[in-house]
Amino acid sequence: MWPSMLPRAPAILLFLFLPLAFPWPADADEVRLLDTAREAAEERIRLILEAREEINAEYFIIGDDPFSLTGLALLRDAARRGLDVRLLVDAQWNKMPRPVEAHLVEEGVEIRLYHPFRLRKPRWITRRLHDKLLLVDAEEMVAGGRNIESPYFDLGQQLDRRNYIDMDIVVRGKSAGEARAYFMELWDSDQVGRSKASASPDKLGEAEAALDGRKRWLDERIGAIQQVGNNLPALADVGAVEFLHDPVGRKGLDPGVGQALLALLDGAESSVLLESPYLVPTRAFKKGLARAQTRGVRVRILTNSLATTDNLLPQAGYAGQKKGLVRGGVELWEYSGPESLHSKVGVIDDHIVIVGSFNLDPRSERLNTELAIVVRDSHLAAEMQSEMERHLERAVRIDRKGRPEGAKRRYPGVSRWKVFKLSLLRPIAWLIKRQL
Repeated sequence: MWPSMLPRAPAILLFLFLPLAFPWPADADEVRLLDTAREAAEERIRLILEAREEINAEYFIIGDDPFSLTGLALLRDAARRGLDVRLLVDAQWNKMPRPVEAHLVEEGVEIRLYHPFRLRKPRWITRRLHDKLLLVDAEEMVAGGRNIESPYFDLGQQLDRRNYIDMDIVVRGKSAGEARAYFMELWDSDQVGRSKASASPDKLGEAEAALDGRKRWLDERIGAIQQVGNNLPALADVGAVEFLHDPVGRKGLDPGVGQALLALLDGAESSVLLESPYLVPTRAFKKGLARAQTRGVRVRILTNSLATTDNLLPQAGYAGQKKGLVRGGVELWEYSGPESLHSKVGVIDDHIVIVGSFNLDPRSERLNTELAIVVRDSHLAAEMQSEMERHLERAVRIDRKGRPEGAKRRYPGVSRWKVFKLSLLRPIAWLIKRQL
């Protein structure tokens, strides 16, 4: 259950009661990486409880589980405090129970859905909202790879699913205002529709009781740690942070996240270290890799193995490209688990840090909305690189034959049934490669 997430009285929640009333220089941003699930959860709680005027949130997935319901209870109570609360979620991946969604709307939480099903909009079926952003008072935000569902916060046992290894970043300063401008442009666009959730009075009452129970549980934990000193790491001043986002509307009409990240790859001088759960290199990305190799840039990529992936289709699209990547000079690694890799991060030339929602695949490049935070700071880069090195401790390097180094089998430790399913999907993946 969700209570296991905070087994020790989390001193981080004392930060909820500290004021944010101090100015920042015009171009200054402060950041902290959120590499553990616990920190990522507690930072979101802090932001919501500290909010003074408004909360804007957008997510690809919002689940139906104790963790998600606790977060939704916090948003409901923020609306009850008189804050403007806006929640934008992808229509296809919205898992909120209808009575809960209807109860939230009744309580003043504005909910809009990205690309709801429309017969006259067939392209919307494949174009999804992949952003993950929590934004408070146009001053502070959390962005990165985590959806709002138990497996992204080390609670996969609640749904009998594998946990994810992921990364977020909290940012305070000017770039949060830029993020708000993007959010509001998307919120007011014709790409979204208002929630039409409804429920009977009995179901609404049950939904209210469920959220009340989650909020009471959290209040008890907060009360228990009020006398504990604050030992939170301080946010680091890193100067100006870049907030990257795709254009509102159809991708490709204006430059977006993919083009910006490709420009960073083209500017690399010594090293590019990347993590992506799905690796289906597009033509543009492969050309960027080739240019980097020509300049002598070291390129290392960590992605999921067949054993740890949560999606066989992109794995099928990746399987046939391993040998080409390695023979082209890429240092390719596959994560061994037990979790599934879900982080979308990078470090370039030991001083550029990238944290976001962008996968190295065609969907992120051409179809889905994506976000990324770019920070230029050598200390933060060292911290990120250290975390990436820890991930390599549970990974294997891929050789020129497309196999784990030293392995006789292409997929050691993977069931024959899963390998068979992959072989069936590889022709399909080739036919729909632009959708992977």
